[in-house]
Amino acid sequence: MVAEADWPIQVEPTMILNPTPPAIDMYPADPATSPDSGNFADTYADMGEGFWVNVRARVAPNDNVANQEVLLDLLDPAHDASLVQALYDDPTLGGHVTDLTLGSCSGFQPAPRWDGGMVYLGVLWRFLVIPARS
Repeated sequence: MVAEADWPIQVEPTMILNPTPPAIDMYPADPATSPDSGNFADTYADMGEGFWVNVRARVAPNDNVANQEVLLDLLDPAHDASLVQALYDDPTLGGHVTDLTLGSCSGFQPAPRWDGGMVYLGVLWRFLVIPARS
């Protein structure tokens, strides 16, 4: 699980505007619902049953090799720090949602700071989240 990683990591359930990398945050995807592509997950989003959420991991560029290893650990489904496995271990996110499904995952990509400053290296996962009904 990400919480058991060998390195300290900032994890927040909202967008982190000024991260202390490595950092993981989550926020609504753009678009939060998708034009009907005919796939199962998009159909749920189109019906208003769910919405897309980005989960983003970012590392600083100061130690290029070590920080890329952090991202590779987060990407590796067999690693203790696997982000997807951590979420699938509790697909209700502590009872806040009914289910979540991985839609896509990027490779390494630049992730600029909110104010246009320093560029981080990141990975972006897109999950379909089905809210819990009260």
